[in-house]
Amino acid sequence: MNITIENSKFKAEISSFGAEIQHFIKKDDGTELIWNGDKSVWGNHAPILFPFVARCLGGYFMIEGKKCEYTKNHGFARNLDTKVVLQESSKVVFELSDSEDTSYRFPYKFSLITEYELTENGLNWKMTVKNNDNKPFRFGIGTHTAFACPRNTDAAGTEISDYVVEFEKKEALTGVKCTPDGYIITEADGKTPGTFVYGEAEKGIVPLTAEGFGNGHLFGKYSSEWVGLRNKKNNSLISISSKGFPYCMIWQNVNGAPQFVCIEPWHGLPDTENTNHIWEDKIGLNEVQPGKEFVSQQNIRVEF
Repeated sequence: MNITIENSKFKAEISSFGAEIQHFIKKDDGTELIWNGDKSVWGNHAPILFPFVARCLGGYFMIEGKKCEYTKNHGFARNLDTKVVLQESSKVVFELSDSEDTSYRFPYKFSLITEYELTENGLNWKMTVKNNDNKPFRFGIGTHTAFACPRNTDAAGTEISDYVVEFEKKEALTGVKCTPDGYIITEADGKTPGTFVYGEAEKGIVPLTAEGFGNGHLFGKYSSEWVGLRNKKNNSLISISSKGFPYCMIWQNVNGAPQFVCIEPWHGLPDTENTNHIWEDKIGLNEVQPGKEFVSQQNIRVEF
């Protein structure tokens, strides 16, 4: 089921399947801000990643001594129906709770509440993980938002190379070391993610090219409160909140010429290349105590 929310400036369509944005449109000129989800290229738009982000080596974790099987990427929240718990003209709230579909993979009682609300500046987007169990649990959470690039209303001749990814503080960037297939390379202790100086020509600016990024570029140790996609031709910007998120992945499709750019703030990391598969040892996860909740905010702001 798709839910449409709308205000004077924007219109958004959200699916109850995965609580995933399907469309986000700037009404004055019809600009579609989110990738169209062409299945021949990449069939998603902006999936929510829970209870872990990115790669799961071997397709399983050992959680409290039990083998819990997963697909390769991003957990299960993106592939399950959610319940609509509130619907207003410009706001909708979805809830995913533990069930038979989750308990054999994630043996905890939880709620994942996803709120979308249109504002004068864009789309407020909040995800809350609630621990409804009688014991603490660890988890990761993030998003995989694909921004259309170039956009449907760009001037004729606009190419992906006319765009850059911009970090708010224009700070020198630190990359996280990953294998070619996207697993974390650690320092000698086997626990600390390896890092490197990204070495961009202009601090905090990542140029985009027709060659794309392969398995992506993962960044950490930044202080920027947003990461955005800027069109250099007209200076337009769409950004997503990164405040409080320790990592941010930048990714483009690898099937054909790049047609979108994913900006993905994460609480969590892919598995390490030498993982022991034990959930309690997995690096980058958060912990939430019984009866408590963890809130992450990924507001999208449009500046054009």
